[in-house]
Amino acid sequence: MQSSETRVIFFQIQSPQDKPACLVRIVQRHFLHKEPILVVAEEDKALEFADQLLWKQPPESFLPHAILEHPAEEWIALTKVKKNLNQARYAFNLCPTPLLIEGPFRTIYDFEDLTSPNKKMMSQMRYDAYKQAKYLIESHLSC
Repeated sequence: MQSSETRVIFFQIQSPQDKPACLVRIVQRHFLHKEPILVVAEEDKALEFADQLLWKQPPESFLPHAILEHPAEEWIALTKVKKNLNQARYAFNLCPTPLLIEGPFRTIYDFEDLTSPNKKMMSQMRYDAYKQAKYLIESHLSC
């Protein structure tokens, strides 16, 4: 898949509480459709938060997943390694930097974080990098 065929969907975040709900909603959607998804975080704290969140949410269940450092067959993979370790077509970027890795990803989800001037600036930097890579970019007001 060419870069220009990869979509990046930015979800606008007005408060920090919006992020976990959005992440769970997207991951659950792909899990229910049996579509592997990769969740990438650069920081241990973000990776651990996502790991704990997916074991506790949604409230009536949980989302089985694994933290990966090497390729493996997992429906939901969390990693700090910027590589497509589970051959997913979908990825959720929790990094402050853009997710410009070999996919081929059909869709990359990211946050347009408006909760602080610094986070807004980092979101704009990621947006610009995706645009320069010729990804198709969409912006959604909510998840």
